[in-house]
Amino acid sequence: MERIRTSWLIHGFAVLHAVVTIVCTLAGIPDSLILTALTMLLTVLICQRRSLTVEFTAICVILVNILGYALGNVGAEVFNFPSSLLNHALATFLTTEILGWSLALFARAYRIPTGQRTGWKESLGWLIFAVIVVFALRIFIEVFVFRKGPFQGVDSLHEFRLFLGNSLVMLLLFIATLLFVRSGHDKHYSLDVATIGTTLFIGLSSILAALLHTFGLPFHWNPGLDTAALSRNTVIALLVEMTVFGLVYLVEYAVNIRRELASQREKRHLAEYRYMALKNQVNPHFLFNSLNILDSVIQEGEKEEASRYVHKLAGIYRYMLQHDGSKLVRLSEEDTFVTMYYDLLKIRFPEGLSVDKGIREEDFARMVVPCALQLLVENITKHNAISAAHPVLIRVRTDGEFLTLENNRIPRTSPPPSTGLGLPYIRKQYLDISGKDILVEETPDRFLVRIPLL
Repeated sequence: MERIRTSWLIHGFAVLHAVVTIVCTLAGIPDSLILTALTMLLTVLICQRRSLTVEFTAICVILVNILGYALGNVGAEVFNFPSSLLNHALATFLTTEILGWSLALFARAYRIPTGQRTGWKESLGWLIFAVIVVFALRIFIEVFVFRKGPFQGVDSLHEFRLFLGNSLVMLLLFIATLLFVRSGHDKHYSLDVATIGTTLFIGLSSILAALLHTFGLPFHWNPGLDTAALSRNTVIALLVEMTVFGLVYLVEYAVNIRRELASQREKRHLAEYRYMALKNQVNPHFLFNSLNILDSVIQEGEKEEASRYVHKLAGIYRYMLQHDGSKLVRLSEEDTFVTMYYDLLKIRFPEGLSVDKGIREEDFARMVVPCALQLLVENITKHNAISAAHPVLIRVRTDGEFLTLENNRIPRTSPPPSTGLGLPYIRKQYLDISGKDILVEETPDRFLVRIPLL
């Protein structure tokens, strides 16, 4: 079944629904339970193929069957073919197509990432409970409500419209359901407790909604209690509440999945960025150059210069350790860090590298991603042929919104090996933290990067 495309799966079940409808009608037997079973099977297959949780699948099984029942009956009234059999079959076919594609698109957009999926064996009770609920509800509606119950001889569609038109009752149902679903999101109850709690909530909220509507609230007050009307309204309220509960659960599920995916993406990007920053500072070239410069200073007998060099080198690593878990740092701290790094580079490039800083005093309190400036300066030294004959000038400016780092380009004759991930990693950090992007402008003569001040 995994090899069958979802589109063909939906089309196949839609055709099968229509065929079952025609065969059962011609044979004079009810088709409701068979169609219910087929709808549940299609729902489970789509959810399982998209690696959705069993709890989500159980909600979908209930919701899809309720909506399918409603759409199927409405569709049968919309089509005006001479044959009622053709009307029913076409309505069943289109209902299956609509529900199947809606569920497939939703499941595709909000599926659980690998490694975060709930095992089906451990939570299979949810699905069994949902199947029992759907079959019990379908039998109850078909046998005890519409054939022998309070809906006999009553325009059921009109009753549903009256209930849905009661804005106060619908608003109270929605608010209560939203609060209930959200209250249980971060709590991990056992299957028995969750099942009992959900059943009691749906049952009690449906009864209260039915009472409010039967007594005519909030528009008027009917002092006498019509038991037949209360029975009808209780059934309607139960179906409406189950639908509202399913829709609220799906929306809450979608929001939480989006939030979880965003959090995971942000954590992954932050880990990649930290790894890249650390890799730049412990790579053999940086250490080799730093130790060679230190050795030269020592050989020349400049003890004070050597001591300052060691302290600045230690300060670079101290800064990285201090801000290892930080998403943002003040620009003043980053500037101090980059100044130490630049001082080390000046020993390596005494006449080929210079910095012209024009940072506004009020911008020092703004926030930037740690090590972002240092990585940009590192890129400049990596990709340019710096020498006394061809010096590189780095200009740093702020305007209250962006920090701009610009340099003239002196490309190397043989470009150094590079992963090309520096700027993308910095961009990901700013997008994850603030939703703001960095700006890059490149010409044959200059290279400019603007990073947002947060």
